[in-house]
Amino acid sequence: MVIVRSIIAVALTSPKPEENWSDYPLLTQKGIDIIKHYSEPRTATGSGLYASYREYGEDIWRIGYGSKRIGRYLVGSKDTATRDQIEKQLIEDLKQFSRAIEAYIYVPLNKNKKAAILSFAYSIGLCSFKSCRLLDLVNRHATKTEIIREWSPYINQIWFSGGERIVNQRRVELNTFYAADKEIPTFTPHKCKLEYCLLNLTETYHGAYTQIRAIEYLENKITQWDPSGRTMKYFFRLWSETPSGLGSPQRLETDE
Repeated sequence: MVIVRSIIAVALTSPKPEENWSDYPLLTQKGIDIIKHYSEPRTATGSGLYASYREYGEDIWRIGYGSKRIGRYLVGSKDTATRDQIEKQLIEDLKQFSRAIEAYIYVPLNKNKKAAILSFAYSIGLCSFKSCRLLDLVNRHATKTEIIREWSPYINQIWFSGGERIVNQRRVELNTFYAADKEIPTFTPHKCKLEYCLLNLTETYHGAYTQIRAIEYLENKITQWDPSGRTMKYFFRLWSETPSGLGSPQRLETDE
């Protein structure tokens, strides 16, 4: 069987463009993009097709990003698929994977944190993720310093064993995890008084009811001190800049 089917057949087995990902809370486009960037599909045969392959020690066939199936069909030894097919299947795989790791995460996460966690977990696998130290740190609201020590490849040098690709992936994940996000999930409803909510100071927020009440108090005071909102707007413009150097700075090349 060759998995290069007609347009009608592909449409029947492919996810609909307007599909709502609300059933998969940990799945975000940013997470998918990180995974695709650091997980090159195998094995290109030319003409935009990818052939099936087997990992060392396995007796099952995979295709593209490691998928065991394309749509409803299990991958066989002589199957090929287009780039569009393997990318759509990757999303289907990540839907199921995101549901699996969601069961082990007990704290609210914004979209950037979800993207970083999904990428990290997918790269090490479910079995390793559910017992890893980083998951424990995230679940117990560990300090920024503790998480950086565990996640940064330039501090936790176990990641160097994965080569340059893993080093770069961990650096990007860490920066993404601590990037500001406009939407901060809360267990307690919060009606923000400011254009830029103080809950966006993500590493200081841990979801406690008393903390939200304190933030509401501060927001009320800030609206009195700075009714124009200019000060907070300037502050959050600086705050929202992409983090860099969280244990893994990229140095610019200089001519000697």
